[in-house]
Amino acid sequence: MTSPMPVTLLTWRPITRNTLRGFASVRLGAALKIHDIAVHRHSEGRAWAALPSKPVLMQDGSVKRGDNGKPVYAPILEWADRAASDRFSEAVIAAIEAGNPGATE
Repeated sequence: MTSPMPVTLLTWRPITRNTLRGFASVRLGAALKIHDIAVHRHSEGRAWAALPSKPVLMQDGSVKRGDNGKPVYAPILEWADRAASDRFSEAVIAAIEAGNPGATE
């Protein structure tokens, strides 16, 4: 069994829109701060935290849109594997819920 990631919640900004529940800033370990972590809740009840991303820009500076008309985003940071991603997500959700019970509902 792997140990939980050492995540400390720095800020929580609730925003409810579709699956989005808000944005968190956390400190990972002793030195790395990560801002604009989107926190979502699936209609089936599972909450998850997504690392920050940025919109993809076209050559003319406009935001690229997918076939569905929504902006396309590119990752800024990326986990080496799904297990690390899941551990991070679980630790972020736990940190948010510890200080803000029900925030990710």
